Amino acid sequence: AILDDPMECSRGERLSITLAKNRINRNPERLGKAKVEVDIFELLRDSEYETAETMCQILPKGVVAVLGPSSSPASSSIISNICGEKEVPHFKVAPEEFVKFQFQRFTTLNLHPSNTDISVAVAGILNFFNCTTACLICAKAECLLNLEKLLRQFLISKDTLSVRMLDDTRDPTPLLKEIRDDKTATIIIHANASMSHTILLKAAELGMVSAYYTYIFTNLEFSLQRMDSLVDDRVNILGFSIFNQSHAFFQEFAQSLNQSWQENCDHVPFTGPALSSALLFDAVYAVVTAVQELNRSQEIGVKPLSCGSAQIWQHGTSLMNYLRMVELEGLTGHIEFNSKGQRSNYALKILQFTRNGFRQIGQWHVAEGLSMDSRLYASNTSDSLFNTTLVVTTILENPYLMLKGNHQEMEGNDRYEGFCVDMLKELAEILRFNYKIRLVGDGVYGVPEANGTWTGMVGELIARKADLAVAGLTITAEREKVIDFSKPFMTLGISILYRVHMTGHFQCPGFSCHGVPQCRTCTMSLPNRKGTKRSPHIATEELTPSQAPDSSLREKKVVYIYSPILGSQPP
Repeated sequence: AILDDPMECSRGERLSITLAKNRINRNPERLGKAKVEVDIFELLRDSEYETAETMCQILPKGVVAVLGPSSSPASSSIISNICGEKEVPHFKVAPEEFVKFQFQRFTTLNLHPSNTDISVAVAGILNFFNCTTACLICAKAECLLNLEKLLRQFLISKDTLSVRMLDDTRDPTPLLKEIRDDKTATIIIHANASMSHTILLKAAELGMVSAYYTYIFTNLEFSLQRMDSLVDDRVNILGFSIFNQSHAFFQEFAQSLNQSWQENCDHVPFTGPALSSALLFDAVYAVVTAVQELNRSQEIGVKPLSCGSAQIWQHGTSLMNYLRMVELEGLTGHIEFNSKGQRSNYALKILQFTRNGFRQIGQWHVAEGLSMDSRLYASNTSDSLFNTTLVVTTILENPYLMLKGNHQEMEGNDRYEGFCVDMLKELAEILRFNYKIRLVGDGVYGVPEANGTWTGMVGELIARKADLAVAGLTITAEREKVIDFSKPFMTLGISILYRVHMTGHFQCPGFSCHGVPQCRTCTMSLPNRKGTKRSPHIATEELTPSQAPDSSLREKKVVYIYSPILGSQPP
């Protein structure tokens, strides 16, 4: 095995190979059989020259396969080329970094899921949530080629996908600010686990880790990062995992790595086994399984080879054929390869971040596609709002929201009273959330500006300065285009529109102009008295002539609630 993980406080690849070797050799079924030996060589850096020298030291020893490295793409390419010339199997445990290397040699197999599969899985998630607008953050230029399937879906569907590339400074802050200003809610991050975590931390500093955003991480190790620093657990964070925690050896494997980290490191670098260590463990088992099957038909042995000669290993082609027929259950799930040496017939678990860690909400299978557990994903609203604080924007208007007579002596929500305050108290008690009442800054309900922005409470909701608006806010077609309203409630079941005559004196509606005077007087007194009492059933904001469909119509309205948190699920 060629490892680029020399530190004991890193991914634990050396220990994982040792665990696999010892477990195989201790198997009672292998009594009397040859022992499995795995020699480990270390790469100090991703250098083609040093890698070639290392391979020339390995070949004379006689090997049946070469494993690794996990994070040195240039070195991995050189190893594949040399192994191809000598017909020695090479196991990769990392995704292909460069498209030109994805068409690998016959002697090369890759246990890591392909970028194409991950791309299709991400596209499936976006389809499931009916997401039509998203942003892709790329750490490397190859990102666009690696996620080609995802890009093609957006081209075919004509949905919107913006792509932003990290610059040489590796600071994601400028990109995140642009995404925030564009009001993009779904963000796909294609980077390694460390950079993905950095991007999320920067997003938290910018206030972008909230219920308004959805993050999808393509890195299969992201769920191993520590998320303790995230304050708002309402943010929708989705990722993938390939670990098979039901495997008989998984818990012992994880405990062994964790114990090694605790003994040799200042802090535990991961919350679970690193992916590369588990893939190397499975690679050892795959090679041993194939060799055992090949030995049933012919006796094989290793042969010293040299970089300076044209000699090949005579059993290499046969072993490769048997490796392509291997089927076993490993620490990373079902292991099987297609004719190209790529992993096939496996499943990616789809994980969602919660206050208790990541939980599985579905899976994507190579053959069966996406399957989601809607019960787990669409969690109870009361659970998602538990112990959270919502900013409520509102406006002073009797009897919905009023200042108490002694409000100067009080602070916070205690300064206010009214129908809206009573309703908020009841909602907060039922759904177990906290709230902070804040008067709208400009003192208006909300109208569109010439530049496309909105004023008032509507503007604060769009700008995400508030989570909830509770007020006597009229539903209009323009407002419904930019915010969602709750369904009307506590109405009398009847609305009366009357025409305002621009000239002449006001005349009573036709339905009350006939009949006896006593009946007419009684009919007109009802709305007058209700308007005087300011019943909470009827609000008081009036549509101006410019807002009304017919400039001669005026409208009364009822109280409505708007909240993207209460009223909708994230994509």
